[in-house]
Amino acid sequence: MTRSDEVLAERDREPTTEETTSGSRLSGLRGRIGVPFSFRTFLLAVAFAVGGSALAGLIPFVPSTVATLAGVFVGGFALGLVRATRSYLETAAAGSGTAVVAAVSQYLLLSFVGEVGVPVALIGAGSGLLAGVVGHYFGRDLRAGLTRDL
Repeated sequence: MTRSDEVLAERDREPTTEETTSGSRLSGLRGRIGVPFSFRTFLLAVAFAVGGSALAGLIPFVPSTVATLAGVFVGGFALGLVRATRSYLETAAAGSGTAVVAAVSQYLLLSFVGEVGVPVALIGAGSGLLAGVVGHYFGRDLRAGLTRDL
């Protein structure tokens, strides 16, 4: 039996109950669904969300909350357009975080003096999450339409 036959035989054998109850079940699940969260992609999503929010904030006569959400949407859209892989979780976390920081910093005095800090943060998190994920979805949809053969 050659070395390659041994490797194939080892790969084909059924796992024992001891191996199944240990961490191999989790590693098998990760192998099937892939890595659920990539820190590198998250940092890229944060850069896109913050950059989009900064660019949208330069538009005159647009309230800063609307500009932040529009920027998060544009950042998620651009990330979906550029990346070939799905990054919904990373985009949701980045959009949520960007919107929370923007909302709390805009209403900073009201957050500390009044007791509305938690509702402001929750509304910012929810709206940023929604804007980022919807933007990423539309960006991926446009990418799929542009790259598909006719």
